[in-house]
Amino acid sequence: MKYAITESEHVILEQLWANGEMSVMQLVEALEEVTGWSKHTIISFLKRMEEKHTVSFCVQGRTKLYRAIPERTEVVTETTKGILDRFFGGRMGKMVSYMADAEQLTDADIDELYDLLDKLKEEKNGDRS
Repeated sequence: MKYAITESEHVILEQLWANGEMSVMQLVEALEEVTGWSKHTIISFLKRMEEKHTVSFCVQGRTKLYRAIPERTEVVTETTKGILDRFFGGRMGKMVSYMADAEQLTDADIDELYDLLDKLKEEKNGDRS
């Protein structure tokens, strides 16, 4: 797996994806109330994330501005594929079946799946003409 992102790192990345470049103090302001993390905790996470090549920074004056390196879609795709491969042999159908058996699918989820499948079928059949 290219990006092994922890839950805590994910919280920071979500801020960076939403806001672009951010200083440590901007991250503290955005996350302190939600997470309770101190400035030093955030700095520790950022250092670890730099080593993992998930964030980089540029210096403006005396301030480091951090930004996410991977795109959000790249991390979501990789993480989802990792879960599918690890638990369901790479098969989406097995995952949906598991969720249905575990009663984790709401009526709205089922409707959304039907809509998605109908759309995919139309696109596939449209490619044949």
